[in-house]
Amino acid sequence: MIYAVIMSGGLGSRFWPKSRKGLPKQFLKIIGQKTMIENTVDRISTIIPKENIYVVTNQSYVGIIKKLLGIDNKNIFKEPLNKETASCIGLAAVKLLKKDFEATMVVLPSDHLIIGQEDFEQTIKRAVEVAQDGDYLVTMGVTPTRPEIGYGYIEVGEKLQDGVFKVKRFIEKPNLDVATSFLEKGNFLWNSGMFVWRADYLHTKLRYVKIYFIIRYILYI
Repeated sequence: MIYAVIMSGGLGSRFWPKSRKGLPKQFLKIIGQKTMIENTVDRISTIIPKENIYVVTNQSYVGIIKKLLGIDNKNIFKEPLNKETASCIGLAAVKLLKKDFEATMVVLPSDHLIIGQEDFEQTIKRAVEVAQDGDYLVTMGVTPTRPEIGYGYIEVGEKLQDGVFKVKRFIEKPNLDVATSFLEKGNFLWNSGMFVWRADYLHTKLRYVKIYFIIRYILYI
């Protein structure tokens, strides 16, 4: 089975003052009539049924998530501590493996704006195919349109098949000169923060190294 894991425990501090600790940006109506987390669920629910959509958050946001999404308690994974992305994803993997040892996870931030639903669906479906066909941890890159210093970057490595490449390296939030050089070279992508993998394979890797060292196997563009 395929499961969506939506990360929604962040404080949204970079969007201050609109985003506050008590109401971070994923719960705001930035564009349109729905909050960002509602749009995230709507976007993925065309591929994954709602009963297979899970949200990882902290205790402070459980009430608002239930109110906005109308999901059951069993579909909310509560983090004991508000830690980094690795612990959030690791918690979800362990819980899903207890439910389904063949679970495939589609990990999504709750605060993305994505234009182009059809392209999004095709990308997710392709990433799922790649993750299920081999021992791969899949991440998705975005072609940059400007030298952005607030994003992480992915350097594209060896081509494996159409649209599928190895990750050569990750670079986190470079300065303006470096970001500009990445844009000129043309083989660097913005790191979208969206991932797809089999939960059992991720769990095996997480027992040895942290997540930012092990997502080096494959990149789907």
